[in-house]
Amino acid sequence: MSQTETSPFNIFSQAPRLTIEADAALTSWQGTMTSMLQENWQALLGSDLGVSPGATDSPTAFDAVNSLADPGYAARLQIGPESFPSLFAFSSRMVLALVNDMLGTPCEEWPEIRELTTVDTSMVELLFGEITRAISQAWPEINPLECEQDCVIARPMRSRVFSPDEVVVRSQVIFETSLGQEEATWLMPQSGLATIGIADIEDEQMVTEPAPQMRALAERIPAHLVARLGDTTMSLAELDNLKVGDYLTLDQAVQQPLELIVDGRLQWFGHPCRLGTRQGFQIIASRKE
Repeated sequence: MSQTETSPFNIFSQAPRLTIEADAALTSWQGTMTSMLQENWQALLGSDLGVSPGATDSPTAFDAVNSLADPGYAARLQIGPESFPSLFAFSSRMVLALVNDMLGTPCEEWPEIRELTTVDTSMVELLFGEITRAISQAWPEINPLECEQDCVIARPMRSRVFSPDEVVVRSQVIFETSLGQEEATWLMPQSGLATIGIADIEDEQMVTEPAPQMRALAERIPAHLVARLGDTTMSLAELDNLKVGDYLTLDQAVQQPLELIVDGRLQWFGHPCRLGTRQGFQIIASRKE
């Protein structure tokens, strides 16, 4: 199908997005994965490399696969106990630049596109093997997540790994190289993510406990806590006249407990205290009580 032709699959419908909880869990997993991949690849390359997670969305497989770099190369992976398929795709110029770096002949500019030699292919399989290891080891449970490299695919835009109308999660992975920034694309079906505890769509008819994998991922998400002393209001002129040694009268009575804010929401009440050489906060009540 040419780029000017229209996809026959759900062209007027929007693919369902991940729930907020699933998106946060996926982001946490991918953040650890990219950190591990940077460390693993740095041991193989001669040049410095930065790896970080990028944007994530949920298109149909038809749209996602057709957006891959062409020409390019991808690792076809099998992930999880049910071995759902996944693609981790790169542009050809990125793959060739990595191969040259591994062989001790780093480029000063992006290399010209060419076919991979047998030696090149062996280098690519080694690099993609480290992607597989990072995905597995980044999983937060005690046991690593099952992840195997199936094969290396040339021109992944022409691959038929997913059903065209299947909803996938498309995650960009950003690589900072000496030649500039380049993005890789990681594709996973939403239905496959659900099998490892990253649910895609909330069922309003059922209320169940979150899967252990989801809970383990969510528990690693940082939360910002702020102990609130009180508020006051003054004019800009009064604010401009403030100086060291001045006192401010707050709206908080002395006998009232302070508020503890979690990610912008009031959660607990308590009193200030001293913990060694640090200021502390003793919780005396929950907002839910």
